[in-house]
Amino acid sequence: MIPAALNESNASLAPTSLREKLLNVFASPGEVFEEIVAGPPEPANWRAPMLLVCLAGVLLFCAVPTETLTATTIRHVAGAGTISAARAEALSECWPLISSLLVCVSACAGTFWSAFVLWFIGRVFLKSRFSFLKAVEVAGLSTLVLALGTVVTALLILATGDSFARPALSLLTGEFNPASKLHQLLAAMNVFHVWTAAVLSIGLAKISGVPARETALWVFGYWIVLRVAVILLV
Repeated sequence: MIPAALNESNASLAPTSLREKLLNVFASPGEVFEEIVAGPPEPANWRAPMLLVCLAGVLLFCAVPTETLTATTIRHVAGAGTISAARAEALSECWPLISSLLVCVSACAGTFWSAFVLWFIGRVFLKSRFSFLKAVEVAGLSTLVLALGTVVTALLILATGDSFARPALSLLTGEFNPASKLHQLLAAMNVFHVWTAAVLSIGLAKISGVPARETALWVFGYWIVLRVAVILLV
């Protein structure tokens, strides 16, 4: 349960606008999440960030030069007899729309999955009870860091002409080799992903009433295990 002192402190916070929350989550996420805890559920707190993440994802898709890869893949599918040549041509024409929809679906699913992870960690490991909708708001606002990271990634790709360029330690490798486990590990050390995990840790601390150092242990532990598993399985 959230301590009474924390509730009393939150009650004294002056409410801020949605625009202020979206900006303050970068500089003072703790204050933003304290207001989230004190106030009633507000769907705009996760819907607006989700929309921004979708827009950033579409921007990244437009920045990455995937036309050749897409055309080659579709020609391969058509050549294998899976679909007709006419359908392959129609698929090629509407592929940007399909990809944009997939980006948006991934952004929405990612937000709710992050919220579930926070809720699960709080309920099972931290022995704290809080509303799942509060976890959704924390996860939604935290994705703003990912949206900023997506924009930076798009700018890096445009500046370098390298579709594998990321704001991560992989920049130090020179030419990125996607088949190298070491390069994949360095790419996983993305500045904005680490930042997002830190913001999620702060948010979980606020809604659960547990010290941030303890929530960081669980959130970063999940983050590390997930990325190592992905690298080993790919």
